[in-house]
Amino acid sequence: MSYVTAHQLTRHFDLSDPWIVRQITGCQKQILTAVDQVSFSIKKGETYALVGESGSGKSTIAQMVSGLLRPSMGSVHIDGHDFHDGGLDAMSLRRMRQRVQMVFQSPYASLNPRWKVGDIILEPIKSFHLLDDTQAQQKRVAELLDQVGLSARDVNKYPHEFSGGQRQRISIARALASQPEMIICDEPTSALDVSVQAQVLNLLKELQREFLLTYLFISHDLAVISTMANTIGVLKNGQLVEEEAASKLLTNPKHDYTKMLLSSAPDIGSIKI
Repeated sequence: MSYVTAHQLTRHFDLSDPWIVRQITGCQKQILTAVDQVSFSIKKGETYALVGESGSGKSTIAQMVSGLLRPSMGSVHIDGHDFHDGGLDAMSLRRMRQRVQMVFQSPYASLNPRWKVGDIILEPIKSFHLLDDTQAQQKRVAELLDQVGLSARDVNKYPHEFSGGQRQRISIARALASQPEMIICDEPTSALDVSVQAQVLNLLKELQREFLLTYLFISHDLAVISTMANTIGVLKNGQLVEEEAASKLLTNPKHDYTKMLLSSAPDIGSIKI
């Protein structure tokens, strides 16, 4: 049974000039369709990867699945619950947000530079009322740092004291803090060099095995995708043009656009984890 089901996800953006300007100039509304009737599903504990060039709609889908952006049409169900159901009470919506977390592209922009690492990781624990005892909170933060390969001594440091790879580990620890069932990884290694990419991807794989995490993995890099995905969906201009098991799609693509992406990524297999 699928843990995540996206059904005909569609998102329009209104790029029109203000109404009064259109009245004067006679211009029509300009509507951009960023995502056009995209459907896919993800089994619990597996990784579904969306790949495509910049502007293909990958990050827009990630925001709709995470609940940060409401679809213009279509639906997202997480473990059978509609994330965008207007009838959800506050407690149900909180639970939905707790079980789905994100790791963003830039480890430099996604962490508050004024906060210490311990406070960054502690925030979701407090927000979701997971632990109220101060000593238990501190112990949990130390456990999370250890799980991502950092030290409990790092709690009093600031993000600028860490390398890019270490900062992304902090971002992963923060995502884990809410005890999620699903993590959306939006280009999590694109700002890192290849050697550090392998370390972060290996960490994500280990955490997935340990906690049976479900991943929606967004990337334009097929070398990265090939190490992570069970299933790959290929996006072009907001449409899902091909979907297949990773091993089949990478060796026998059907769509011309997928073939083009593969031909422009000769380093598939170069990232060893």
